[in-house]
Amino acid sequence: MNGLTSALSGMISDERMQQIVMNNISNLSTTGFKASSGVLMGFPEMLMQRYNYMTGQVGANIGTVNNGVFMQEAMANFTQGGITNTGQPFDLAIQDPLTSGADVFALQNGKATLANTHSIVVGVGGVVETAGNQPILPVDANGNPLTTGRIVANAKYKGAGLFGANGSPVYDANGQPSYHIVDTKGNAMAGASVRVVDAISSGFHSMFAVENVTSAGKGEVALTRDGHFQVGSDHLLYNSLGQRVLAMGTNGAPILNSAIRINPNYNGSAYFGVNGVPLTDAQGQVSYQVVNTQGQPLANAKFGATSVDVNSLQPLGATDFLPTAATVYSVSASSIDPGALESSNTNSTQAMTDMLNIYNSYQADQKVIQSIDTTMQAATSQLGTVSGI
Repeated sequence: MNGLTSALSGMISDERMQQIVMNNISNLSTTGFKASSGVLMGFPEMLMQRYNYMTGQVGANIGTVNNGVFMQEAMANFTQGGITNTGQPFDLAIQDPLTSGADVFALQNGKATLANTHSIVVGVGGVVETAGNQPILPVDANGNPLTTGRIVANAKYKGAGLFGANGSPVYDANGQPSYHIVDTKGNAMAGASVRVVDAISSGFHSMFAVENVTSAGKGEVALTRDGHFQVGSDHLLYNSLGQRVLAMGTNGAPILNSAIRINPNYNGSAYFGVNGVPLTDAQGQVSYQVVNTQGQPLANAKFGATSVDVNSLQPLGATDFLPTAATVYSVSASSIDPGALESSNTNSTQAMTDMLNIYNSYQADQKVIQSIDTTMQAATSQLGTVSGI
């Protein structure tokens, strides 16, 4: 019976994995789509013990048994899709600064940014820095970067690597750690650690903010990489789903009651400059203005992208994500390309390979069930019979 349970759980997991792969394939041409992959987890192991039928006493432990697998979750791949020039004035593509590899927090101009681990060096006083002399920063228990913290290489450490799994220190044969975490005065910082961010499934990525209207008619902030925008009859900017495009505050947080109003009197052919800034025509007319929902100009607001930790988001539809209570916004270090769009990051070849592998796994589980069924039928038909009678 354990074999039947294990095989059945595998088939159910394969069905869910196949749904994820088919969704990726169906969105090959969806602008800004982020492909997902399923994560499988084994059912908790159970301890097996020998049981004495005559006395009812439990005997020695035999071992453990696992009753199958289940699909724990679908994880989005946030690597950047290809950028395609369209020449359309309202198409905008985000050039995400976090694109691949593993990154850590670094201090740049007094702010925490992300730096790739392949550019890390040991600077003056053993301080671990980027190649541009930006100190690497530790994080607190909530994963927030500590701008007053420093990573200092341990001079007594005799090993080769600096960072272990997830940014932990590496220990040599004498038990010496590869680095220490201290503040700017050299004092040890309790509770601080190094966070190595994987660009594929986590980290701070840049997105456009739009207004999503719930089934109850309430507006809420949604985030997307779909920059295929259009102008409505009210001269406001909307995305391809009809969601109003929002502006950002000085801290990078989206402003829900904001809008991007395209100037109908503007006579230029392009509406957005580098990084999405407004343009001015020969008559002095600006291409767009940031306003509130009543059409009044908004001070200290601008159009652009916001930066968020994607681990704090929840998926919504094909291209949107909803922030949660844990979402913190910051000013994006990305650049915005006018007249271009980001393609889906689905790899069609990999998706087809995954689909075939899932089919083969499903077929193998089917054969296991058929084999067990045949064995059980033989056992029940032969039970109680005596050979030769």
